[in-house]
Amino acid sequence: MSHKNLEELLRANGGPVNHLRNSPSGPNPYPVVLPEYTNWRDEQYAWQHAAILFNQSYHMTDMYVSGPDASKLLEKLGINSFKGFEVNKAKQYVPVSWDGYVIGDVILFYLDKDSFNLVGRPAVHNWVQYHAETGSYDVTCERDERTAVNPTGRRRVYRFQVQGPTAIDVLRQANGGELPDIKFFNLGALELGGHRVRALHHGMSGAPGLELFGPWDEKEEVRAAIVEAGKEFGLRQVGARVYATNTLESGWIPCPLPAIFTGEAMRPYREWLPANGYEATGSLGGSYYADDISDYYLTNGQ
Repeated sequence: MSHKNLEELLRANGGPVNHLRNSPSGPNPYPVVLPEYTNWRDEQYAWQHAAILFNQSYHMTDMYVSGPDASKLLEKLGINSFKGFEVNKAKQYVPVSWDGYVIGDVILFYLDKDSFNLVGRPAVHNWVQYHAETGSYDVTCERDERTAVNPTGRRRVYRFQVQGPTAIDVLRQANGGELPDIKFFNLGALELGGHRVRALHHGMSGAPGLELFGPWDEKEEVRAAIVEAGKEFGLRQVGARVYATNTLESGWIPCPLPAIFTGEAMRPYREWLPANGYEATGSLGGSYYADDISDYYLTNGQ
């Protein structure tokens, strides 16, 4: 039997706890990227002692929000202050439900005047898009779906991370000279493989590193330039197994359960969400068990 939306699906399956506890989907794997390029031991060592190249081009959803009311919409839904937030800056963006529970988290890039990009798990994108479509906002939302639900495998941009103690040496070599002074969680630009590459400064290994992105068709030339420059600095391409470990050791937030499954105020949103989308196909795992789905919700302080 097919269901029109998430609300119908949950009712048919005995509520959210029963539905999510019995979901056959299991954990989301990292698509396309190899589990290991060499071996787990050497790749793990490299991000702590040398440099690594993460390929993040496939597992995250991108959504471009633009228009005169884009900043107003995003600020209304999130817990973040937008004071001093301007073009060429980024932030970890955390929107919440009407009751103040976490919907999810993404990285929010301020790309240009009235132009933003949300990068991460699609629970946040869905919540923002819902308000863009149902509220009185002069905005447009353009989605670039993660590869798991995008059968073409093609994205609008590639996304690489170069991290580790020698990451800056690798990028300086690939850039052919000194790097621009990019402050933490600010954006700048490099020249890699003959292409202009936008760069976000942040670190996932206790040392400065950069997240790099640019047009999809340029990804292989940029990747090759980084790999070549990294040979003398111990750089390794890192597979999905080490990527998952690195995020935990660097304190990145695990995937929270979107706090959307309870409350009459959230019912219109559950009726807007599809019965086969991200929120409908997730699962509850682990040893903790509660009868009330809200016991799995998180606040910003948890």
